[in-house]
Amino acid sequence: QQAASDVLVAVGQRFINKVMEEALTKFQPGILPHYFVVQTFANLSVSNVFGMVPFLNSILGTMLPMLGMAKQDHMKSVFCY
Repeated sequence: QQAASDVLVAVGQRFINKVMEEALTKFQPGILPHYFVVQTFANLSVSNVFGMVPFLNSILGTMLPMLGMAKQDHMKSVFCY
C-alpha cells in the first residue's frame, strides 16, 4: 500500500488531474477513507503544491465532517499530516 501510494505521488507530480480524479473516487463523504488515501493526498500536497490547489475545496469539504469519525490514533495522525 505504501508503494502504491508512492507511485501515485510520483505520477501525480506530472499528471495530477488524472491521479486526483481516481483518488477522489475512494474519498466519499460519510465514509472514513483508508489510511493510505489520506496519506497520498498529504504527500501529493507536498510534492505538487500548485497542482493540488484546485482540489483543496473538494478535499477539505469532504474531510472536515469526517474528522470526528477518526477514533484510532493512526487515523488521527494521518488527518493531521
